[in-house]
Amino acid sequence: MDFFEYAECTSFQITKKEHNEVKILLRDKLSFPVLGKDEHGYIMYMPEPRKTDNDLISYQGMLFNPEYEKQKEILWRMFKASVYHLSLHVAVSDFEIYADWAKGKNINPATCVVSVLEDAVVNAYLRAFWHPLITDIAYANAFSYSRLKPIAFILNNAQRVMTSVLSCFTIGMVKGTLDEKMKKDVDDIVSFLREIENLTYKKLLGSKKAGKNKEDDLKRIINSIADKKIEFADEICRRLSRYGETSEVPSLPYTDSHERLSNFFDSSIPSEEEFEKILKCALIRLDSKNIKGEISKASAAEGLHEEVSQVFSVWDAKKAKQEKILESYRLLGEDTHFVSFEFPEEDYAEYLRRRTVLHGPIMRVMNRLRLFKNVYGEDFRHESGIIDLQEAIQVVASKSQRSDIFVRDELQSNAEAWAILVDTSRSLRSFTGEVRDIVLCLAEVADEVVLDRSEWALFAFSNKFYVIKDFSEAYNKRICSRIGGLKHSGMTYLPDGLTLAAEALKSCREELKVLVVVSDFFPIGYEDIEEDLIAAVKKVERTGIGVIGIGINSRAVRDCLRINCIVEDPYELMKKFCKAYFEYTSMV
Repeated sequence: MDFFEYAECTSFQITKKEHNEVKILLRDKLSFPVLGKDEHGYIMYMPEPRKTDNDLISYQGMLFNPEYEKQKEILWRMFKASVYHLSLHVAVSDFEIYADWAKGKNINPATCVVSVLEDAVVNAYLRAFWHPLITDIAYANAFSYSRLKPIAFILNNAQRVMTSVLSCFTIGMVKGTLDEKMKKDVDDIVSFLREIENLTYKKLLGSKKAGKNKEDDLKRIINSIADKKIEFADEICRRLSRYGETSEVPSLPYTDSHERLSNFFDSSIPSEEEFEKILKCALIRLDSKNIKGEISKASAAEGLHEEVSQVFSVWDAKKAKQEKILESYRLLGEDTHFVSFEFPEEDYAEYLRRRTVLHGPIMRVMNRLRLFKNVYGEDFRHESGIIDLQEAIQVVASKSQRSDIFVRDELQSNAEAWAILVDTSRSLRSFTGEVRDIVLCLAEVADEVVLDRSEWALFAFSNKFYVIKDFSEAYNKRICSRIGGLKHSGMTYLPDGLTLAAEALKSCREELKVLVVVSDFFPIGYEDIEEDLIAAVKKVERTGIGVIGIGINSRAVRDCLRINCIVEDPYELMKKFCKAYFEYTSMV
């Protein structure tokens, strides 16, 4: 299990949501977690640990040395705490109730108020229903506090108050000395937060004891405290307004971030003795029943070392494999104009949403191609030909009288290798959804129709080259996530994409090689690119690779490729692509 697999598995246990209801997006360019929303539900943007050029690991604004097990353990705990925190928000937070309240208010103080109030609700839910998660969250709170700058280093008064509220609410301490007036306001605000937390906790605990743990019961409880939250929001905002403007919304590094976090040192790892004192405060704050045992559990490496070792081992292996794949395409494409060779960002929820909608078109294309591949229909089992050993073993074991254990020679000889090349340049941005859907359909079809699943690949291009599925990769959740994450940007280096995809396809052992190109067929990006496209098409066709063009709402495909079709959406794909495919196969 790697970071993404852990985040997905854990989050859906906490939120009780379906995989297409909540997006969990790991992004290595992200510094801190962000909780967003779209028309379907929440989006959890999680920073993925990123290896630096000097072999350190960058995560949540810090650099960790993987040679030290303790530093990897800290990183892993902070990652888990992020998953827990954002998932708990998805399960119980209701940010919509503040919409009217926030109108006309200064955005940063208002955002801070909403954030800490919903954190109070999350704490209540954590204590009532998810007590086993307290240890890691308390650890993350303590470690975040250890990195926090003393308030004397924070010059803006509003930011100083908000930061003090945050540390006092999570740890029970302020890092430094406040003046009397400021301390009074901080204490009052924290008391409001604890009151809303305790009120929510009592209601949730009562519901739990009564056996009312369903989603509707949870919503009813959260709705019942809405007015109280707005009341406290007014009180907290009034006190914060005394201290003027601020350009930041403070948050802990592992929680949902709103902007940059300047209130934390880049690196600060306290001594074990000092950290244990902070951890004790964090555990007391979360109402732990066994402080001594929890401290021992949080500080010791019992069972943690093996967990950390397994996660980082899987992560390292996957990163090494991905880098090896990309390096092979860099070498193949060293004479092309591409500025980089990458994997697309991943979005599995988007893939699932579109896969559900497109089930009909996918099955129609699949069934028609299956029918074409076998003149005897979809059932390609016959009473003569090459024996299917798996079927024969089942017949012998069951003492059946079946004799349809053969696969016809014709089917065996029609083995193919496919490469699908997709234009994701800016020129097709208005067709983003249609392009992604068409690619999804073709990928699902290729995985079924191509007999050897290691004999098809899927690429995308703009002025960059993207590997969606390499020939060596299985068509799994990670590949589907890359399809879901396709975005449009950059120039249209079509001749380069065509050349590189064909070079990759040459390595396949199958005699029949098919390159399917999805584009508007208007190359742009450098001088003489149109002439290069004509030359590239001729060169590819001379190698014996069959090229089928799918023009996205564009007749320009007819000027480039002999075998082509024009489609506007995936619903046209069944009829037109199949016709183009049949035309090609009749020529070979």
